[in-house]
Amino acid sequence: MSTWFPAFQRRHTLFVVALLAAALATSPFVPAVPLGLQLTVLALAVVVFGLPHGALDLALVRGAAQGSRLALAAAIGVYLVVSAAVLAVWIAFPVAALLGFLAIAVIHFGLGDTEDRHGPQRAVEVIARGGFAGIAPLVFHPQATRDLFALLVGPGSSGHLDAALAVITAPALWLWITCLAVAIFWRSLQHAPGWLLAVAELLLTTAIFAVFHPLSAFLLYFCFVHSVRHISDLGAARFPESAARARRWLLLESLPFTLATVVLGAIAWFAFARTLDFDEAMMRVIFWGLSALTMPHMILTAWWHGRGEPQPGDLFARHV
Repeated sequence: MSTWFPAFQRRHTLFVVALLAAALATSPFVPAVPLGLQLTVLALAVVVFGLPHGALDLALVRGAAQGSRLALAAAIGVYLVVSAAVLAVWIAFPVAALLGFLAIAVIHFGLGDTEDRHGPQRAVEVIARGGFAGIAPLVFHPQATRDLFALLVGPGSSGHLDAALAVITAPALWLWITCLAVAIFWRSLQHAPGWLLAVAELLLTTAIFAVFHPLSAFLLYFCFVHSVRHISDLGAARFPESAARARRWLLLESLPFTLATVVLGAIAWFAFARTLDFDEAMMRVIFWGLSALTMPHMILTAWWHGRGEPQPGDLFARHV
Protein backbone atom coordinates (compact mmCIF):
# COMPACT_ATOMS: atom_id res chain seq x y z
CA MET A 1 0.00 0.00 0.00
CA SER A 2 1.42 3.38 -0.99
CA THR A 3 2.20 5.77 1.83
CA TRP A 4 2.44 8.87 -0.37
CA PHE A 5 0.11 8.38 -3.33
CA PRO A 6 -3.30 9.11 -1.70
CA ALA A 7 -2.04 12.46 -0.43
CA PHE A 8 -0.53 13.20 -3.83
CA GLN A 9 -3.85 12.42 -5.51
CA ARG A 10 -5.67 14.90 -3.28
CA ARG A 11 -3.06 17.59 -3.91
CA HIS A 12 -3.13 16.96 -7.64
CA THR A 13 -6.91 17.22 -7.79
CA LEU A 14 -6.71 20.49 -5.86
CA PHE A 15 -4.04 21.69 -8.30
CA VAL A 16 -6.23 20.73 -11.28
CA VAL A 17 -9.25 22.56 -9.88
CA ALA A 18 -7.14 25.66 -9.12
CA LEU A 19 -5.46 25.55 -12.54
CA LEU A 20 -8.71 25.22 -14.46
CA ALA A 21 -10.40 27.90 -12.36
CA ALA A 22 -7.47 30.29 -12.95
CA ALA A 23 -7.52 29.55 -16.68
CA LEU A 24 -11.23 30.36 -16.84
CA ALA A 25 -10.83 33.53 -14.77
CA THR A 26 -8.09 34.85 -17.06
CA SER A 27 -9.64 33.71 -20.34
CA PRO A 28 -11.36 37.07 -21.10
CA PHE A 29 -7.95 38.76 -21.04
CA VAL A 30 -6.10 36.22 -23.19
CA PRO A 31 -5.79 37.31 -26.83
CA ALA A 32 -6.50 34.92 -29.67
CA VAL A 33 -3.49 32.67 -30.23
CA PRO A 34 -2.52 31.73 -33.81
CA LEU A 35 -3.06 28.07 -34.63
CA GLY A 36 0.60 27.52 -35.43
CA LEU A 37 1.67 28.76 -32.00
CA GLN A 38 -0.98 26.63 -30.28
CA LEU A 39 0.30 23.56 -32.12
CA THR A 40 3.91 24.35 -31.19
CA VAL A 41 3.07 24.73 -27.50
CA LEU A 42 0.94 21.57 -27.61
CA ALA A 43 3.79 19.61 -29.22
CA LEU A 44 6.20 20.71 -26.47
CA ALA A 45 3.67 19.89 -23.74
CA VAL A 46 3.03 16.45 -25.22
CA VAL A 47 6.78 15.76 -25.18
CA VAL A 48 7.13 16.81 -21.53
CA PHE A 49 3.92 15.34 -20.10
CA GLY A 50 2.31 13.03 -22.64
CA LEU A 51 5.06 10.88 -24.09
CA PRO A 52 6.63 9.81 -20.76
CA HIS A 53 3.47 8.06 -19.57
CA GLY A 54 3.51 5.85 -22.66
CA ALA A 55 7.28 5.42 -22.49
CA LEU A 56 6.81 3.42 -19.28
CA ASP A 57 4.87 0.61 -20.96
CA LEU A 58 7.91 -1.62 -21.41
CA ALA A 59 8.73 -1.19 -17.72
CA LEU A 60 5.29 -2.61 -16.99
CA VAL A 61 6.02 -5.58 -19.23
CA ARG A 62 9.40 -6.04 -17.58
CA GLY A 63 7.80 -6.29 -14.16
CA ALA A 64 4.75 -8.36 -15.14
CA ALA A 65 6.84 -10.86 -17.09
CA GLN A 66 9.51 -11.06 -14.36
CA GLY A 67 12.24 -9.81 -16.65
CA SER A 68 11.52 -12.19 -19.53
CA ARG A 69 13.40 -11.10 -22.65
CA LEU A 70 10.88 -12.91 -24.82
CA ALA A 71 8.00 -10.92 -23.32
CA LEU A 72 9.96 -7.70 -23.77
CA ALA A 73 10.66 -8.53 -27.42
CA ALA A 74 6.98 -9.38 -27.92
CA ALA A 75 5.96 -6.04 -26.40
CA ILE A 76 8.32 -4.17 -28.71
CA GLY A 77 6.83 -6.14 -31.60
CA VAL A 78 3.33 -5.10 -30.51
CA TYR A 79 4.39 -1.46 -30.58
CA LEU A 80 6.00 -1.66 -34.01
CA VAL A 81 3.29 -3.72 -35.71
CA VAL A 82 0.27 -1.99 -34.20
CA SER A 83 1.73 1.50 -34.68
CA ALA A 84 2.55 0.74 -38.30
CA ALA A 85 -0.97 -0.61 -38.86
CA VAL A 86 -2.54 2.53 -37.36
CA LEU A 87 -0.43 4.79 -39.58
CA ALA A 88 -1.33 2.68 -42.62
CA VAL A 89 -5.04 3.20 -41.85
CA TRP A 90 -4.47 6.96 -41.56
CA ILE A 91 -2.88 6.97 -45.00
CA ALA A 92 -5.41 4.68 -46.72
CA PHE A 93 -8.65 5.52 -44.86
CA PRO A 94 -8.11 8.81 -43.00
CA VAL A 95 -11.75 9.45 -42.03
CA ALA A 96 -12.14 5.92 -40.64
CA ALA A 97 -8.85 6.37 -38.77
CA LEU A 98 -10.09 9.65 -37.32
CA LEU A 99 -13.38 8.16 -36.11
CA GLY A 100 -11.53 5.20 -34.63
CA PHE A 101 -9.09 7.52 -32.89
CA LEU A 102 -11.93 9.53 -31.34
CA ALA A 103 -13.62 6.36 -30.06
CA ILE A 104 -10.34 5.02 -28.67
CA ALA A 105 -9.58 8.38 -27.04
CA VAL A 106 -12.91 8.34 -25.20
CA ILE A 107 -12.30 4.82 -23.91
CA HIS A 108 -8.63 5.31 -23.04
CA PHE A 109 -8.93 8.65 -21.26
CA GLY A 110 -12.14 7.57 -19.54
CA LEU A 111 -10.65 4.34 -18.18
CA GLY A 112 -7.49 6.09 -17.06
CA ASP A 113 -9.36 8.77 -15.11
CA THR A 114 -11.94 6.52 -13.39
CA GLU A 115 -9.86 3.90 -11.62
CA ASP A 116 -11.52 4.84 -8.32
CA ARG A 117 -14.97 3.86 -9.68
CA HIS A 118 -16.51 0.44 -10.27
CA GLY A 119 -19.43 -1.15 -12.09
CA PRO A 120 -22.11 0.94 -13.82
CA GLN A 121 -20.85 4.16 -12.25
CA ARG A 122 -17.47 3.66 -13.85
CA ALA A 123 -19.05 2.91 -17.23
CA VAL A 124 -20.98 6.17 -17.08
CA GLU A 125 -17.98 8.18 -15.95
CA VAL A 126 -15.74 6.64 -18.62
CA ILE A 127 -17.96 8.31 -21.25
CA ALA A 128 -18.25 11.51 -19.20
CA ARG A 129 -14.51 11.97 -18.66
CA GLY A 130 -13.31 10.35 -21.87
CA GLY A 131 -15.71 12.55 -23.79
CA PHE A 132 -13.60 15.57 -22.95
CA ALA A 133 -10.98 14.32 -25.38
CA GLY A 134 -13.21 12.93 -28.12
CA ILE A 135 -16.65 14.57 -27.96
CA ALA A 136 -16.60 17.92 -26.12
CA PRO A 137 -14.75 19.78 -28.92
CA LEU A 138 -17.49 18.75 -31.38
CA VAL A 139 -20.17 19.91 -28.95
CA PHE A 140 -18.78 23.34 -28.08
CA HIS A 141 -16.71 24.29 -31.15
CA PRO A 142 -18.03 22.28 -34.10
CA GLN A 143 -16.58 24.45 -36.86
CA ALA A 144 -13.14 24.88 -35.30
CA THR A 145 -13.03 21.14 -34.59
CA ARG A 146 -14.11 20.32 -38.13
CA ASP A 147 -11.32 22.54 -39.47
CA LEU A 148 -8.77 20.72 -37.30
CA PHE A 149 -10.09 17.34 -38.44
CA ALA A 150 -9.80 18.50 -42.06
CA LEU A 151 -6.08 19.10 -41.49
CA LEU A 152 -5.76 15.51 -40.27
CA VAL A 153 -7.61 13.81 -43.13
CA GLY A 154 -6.57 16.11 -45.98
CA PRO A 155 -8.66 18.08 -48.49
CA GLY A 156 -9.37 15.01 -50.60
CA SER A 157 -11.40 13.48 -47.75
CA SER A 158 -13.33 16.60 -46.69
CA GLY A 159 -16.60 15.36 -48.22
CA HIS A 160 -16.40 12.04 -46.37
CA LEU A 161 -15.47 13.93 -43.21
CA ASP A 162 -18.53 16.17 -43.38
CA ALA A 163 -20.79 13.20 -44.05
CA ALA A 164 -19.37 11.30 -41.08
CA LEU A 165 -19.67 14.29 -38.74
CA ALA A 166 -23.28 14.80 -39.79
CA VAL A 167 -24.04 11.25 -38.65
CA ILE A 168 -22.07 11.04 -35.40
CA THR A 169 -22.25 14.54 -33.87
CA ALA A 170 -25.81 14.57 -32.50
CA PRO A 171 -25.75 11.04 -30.98
CA ALA A 172 -22.31 11.68 -29.48
CA LEU A 173 -23.52 14.99 -28.05
CA TRP A 174 -26.51 13.47 -26.28
CA LEU A 175 -24.58 10.44 -25.06
CA TRP A 176 -21.84 12.59 -23.54
CA ILE A 177 -24.15 15.19 -21.98
CA THR A 178 -26.33 12.46 -20.47
CA CYS A 179 -23.35 10.57 -19.01
CA LEU A 180 -21.78 13.79 -17.71
CA ALA A 181 -25.00 14.82 -15.94
CA VAL A 182 -25.45 11.33 -14.46
CA ALA A 183 -21.79 11.21 -13.35
CA ILE A 184 -22.08 14.56 -11.57
CA PHE A 185 -25.39 13.55 -9.95
CA TRP A 186 -23.97 10.17 -8.88
CA ARG A 187 -20.89 11.72 -7.27
CA SER A 188 -23.02 14.35 -5.52
CA LEU A 189 -25.51 11.80 -4.26
CA GLN A 190 -22.87 9.52 -2.73
CA HIS A 191 -21.02 12.21 -0.77
CA ALA A 192 -17.98 9.91 -0.70
CA PRO A 193 -14.64 11.42 0.38
CA GLY A 194 -13.44 13.86 -2.25
CA TRP A 195 -16.81 14.05 -4.04
CA LEU A 196 -16.90 17.85 -4.06
CA LEU A 197 -13.48 18.13 -5.70
CA ALA A 198 -14.44 15.47 -8.25
CA VAL A 199 -17.62 17.35 -9.15
CA ALA A 200 -15.73 20.65 -9.33
CA GLU A 201 -13.19 19.07 -11.67
CA LEU A 202 -15.91 17.71 -13.97
CA LEU A 203 -17.69 21.07 -14.11
CA LEU A 204 -14.51 23.11 -14.60
CA THR A 205 -13.19 20.78 -17.30
CA THR A 206 -16.51 21.12 -19.12
CA ALA A 207 -16.22 24.90 -18.88
CA ILE A 208 -12.64 24.80 -20.20
CA PHE A 209 -13.76 22.95 -23.33
CA ALA A 210 -16.66 25.37 -23.73
CA VAL A 211 -14.54 28.51 -23.46
CA PHE A 212 -11.14 27.62 -24.94
CA HIS A 213 -10.11 26.62 -28.44
CA PRO A 214 -10.15 22.80 -28.74
CA LEU A 215 -6.36 22.56 -28.90
CA SER A 216 -5.82 24.68 -25.78
CA ALA A 217 -8.49 22.77 -23.88
CA PHE A 218 -6.98 19.44 -24.95
CA LEU A 219 -3.54 20.59 -23.81
CA LEU A 220 -4.82 21.42 -20.32
CA TYR A 221 -6.72 18.17 -19.99
CA PHE A 222 -4.28 15.72 -21.59
CA CYS A 223 -1.08 17.06 -20.09
CA PHE A 224 -2.02 18.30 -16.63
CA VAL A 225 -4.91 15.99 -15.74
CA HIS A 226 -4.68 12.64 -17.53
CA SER A 227 -0.91 12.25 -18.03
CA VAL A 228 0.14 13.40 -14.57
CA ARG A 229 -2.33 11.00 -12.97
CA HIS A 230 -1.14 8.05 -15.03
CA ILE A 231 2.55 8.75 -14.49
CA SER A 232 2.18 9.21 -10.73
CA ASP A 233 0.11 6.02 -10.51
CA LEU A 234 2.96 4.05 -12.11
CA GLY A 235 5.51 5.71 -9.84
CA ALA A 236 3.48 4.63 -6.82
CA ALA A 237 3.25 1.09 -8.19
CA ARG A 238 7.07 0.91 -8.44
CA PHE A 239 8.04 2.71 -5.22
CA PRO A 240 4.99 2.92 -2.96
CA GLU A 241 7.09 3.84 0.05
CA SER A 242 9.08 6.76 -1.41
CA ALA A 243 7.89 9.60 -3.64
CA ALA A 244 11.47 10.75 -4.20
CA ARG A 245 12.59 7.35 -5.49
CA ALA A 246 9.44 7.15 -7.61
CA ARG A 247 10.26 10.51 -9.25
CA ARG A 248 13.83 9.43 -10.06
CA TRP A 249 12.61 6.11 -11.44
CA LEU A 250 9.99 7.79 -13.61
CA LEU A 251 12.57 10.16 -15.08
CA LEU A 252 15.21 7.51 -15.78
CA GLU A 253 12.77 4.97 -17.20
CA SER A 254 10.81 7.34 -19.42
CA LEU A 255 13.60 9.55 -20.78
CA PRO A 256 15.22 7.17 -23.31
CA PHE A 257 11.98 6.15 -25.02
CA THR A 258 10.67 9.71 -24.90
CA LEU A 259 13.79 10.96 -26.68
CA ALA A 260 13.54 8.16 -29.24
CA THR A 261 9.92 9.13 -29.94
CA VAL A 262 10.93 12.78 -30.35
CA VAL A 263 13.51 11.72 -32.95
CA LEU A 264 10.86 9.74 -34.85
CA GLY A 265 8.52 12.73 -34.62
CA ALA A 266 11.19 15.02 -36.03
CA ILE A 267 11.73 12.63 -38.96
CA ALA A 268 7.97 12.58 -39.59
CA TRP A 269 7.87 16.38 -39.41
CA PHE A 270 10.52 16.79 -42.09
CA ALA A 271 8.72 14.23 -44.26
CA PHE A 272 5.36 16.01 -43.94
CA ALA A 273 6.80 19.53 -44.20
CA ARG A 274 8.04 18.83 -47.72
CA THR A 275 4.48 18.74 -49.09
CA LEU A 276 2.22 20.26 -46.39
CA ASP A 277 1.98 23.65 -44.74
CA PHE A 278 3.06 24.12 -41.11
CA ASP A 279 -0.34 23.65 -39.45
CA GLU A 280 -1.26 20.51 -41.40
CA ALA A 281 2.16 18.94 -40.91
CA MET A 282 2.14 19.66 -37.18
CA MET A 283 -1.40 18.34 -36.72
CA ARG A 284 -0.46 15.07 -38.37
CA VAL A 285 2.78 14.65 -36.45
CA ILE A 286 0.99 15.21 -33.12
CA PHE A 287 -2.26 13.36 -33.62
CA TRP A 288 -1.27 10.65 -36.06
CA GLY A 289 1.63 10.02 -33.71
CA LEU A 290 -0.55 9.97 -30.59
CA SER A 291 -3.00 7.55 -32.20
CA ALA A 292 -0.18 5.26 -33.35
CA LEU A 293 1.17 5.16 -29.80
CA THR A 294 -2.18 4.94 -28.02
CA MET A 295 -3.27 1.61 -29.49
CA PRO A 296 -0.24 -0.44 -28.35
CA HIS A 297 -0.23 1.55 -25.10
CA MET A 298 -3.81 0.45 -24.43
CA ILE A 299 -3.01 -3.17 -25.27
CA LEU A 300 0.01 -3.37 -22.96
CA THR A 301 -1.56 -1.49 -20.06
CA ALA A 302 -4.69 -3.68 -20.31
CA TRP A 303 -2.42 -6.73 -20.16
CA TRP A 304 -0.67 -5.27 -17.10
CA HIS A 305 -3.99 -4.62 -15.35
CA GLY A 306 -5.10 -8.14 -16.27
CA ARG A 307 -2.03 -9.55 -14.54
CA GLY A 308 -3.10 -7.91 -11.29
CA GLU A 309 -0.98 -4.75 -11.67
CA PRO A 310 2.36 -6.24 -10.57
CA GLN A 311 5.21 -3.93 -9.66
CA PRO A 312 6.82 -2.42 -12.79
CA GLY A 313 10.34 -3.49 -13.59
CA ASP A 314 13.56 -1.64 -14.41
CA LEU A 315 15.04 -1.20 -17.87
CA PHE A 316 17.26 1.81 -17.25
CA ALA A 317 16.74 2.78 -13.58
CA ARG A 318 18.54 -0.09 -11.92
CA HIS A 319 20.06 1.84 -9.02
CA VAL A 320 17.43 4.38 -7.98
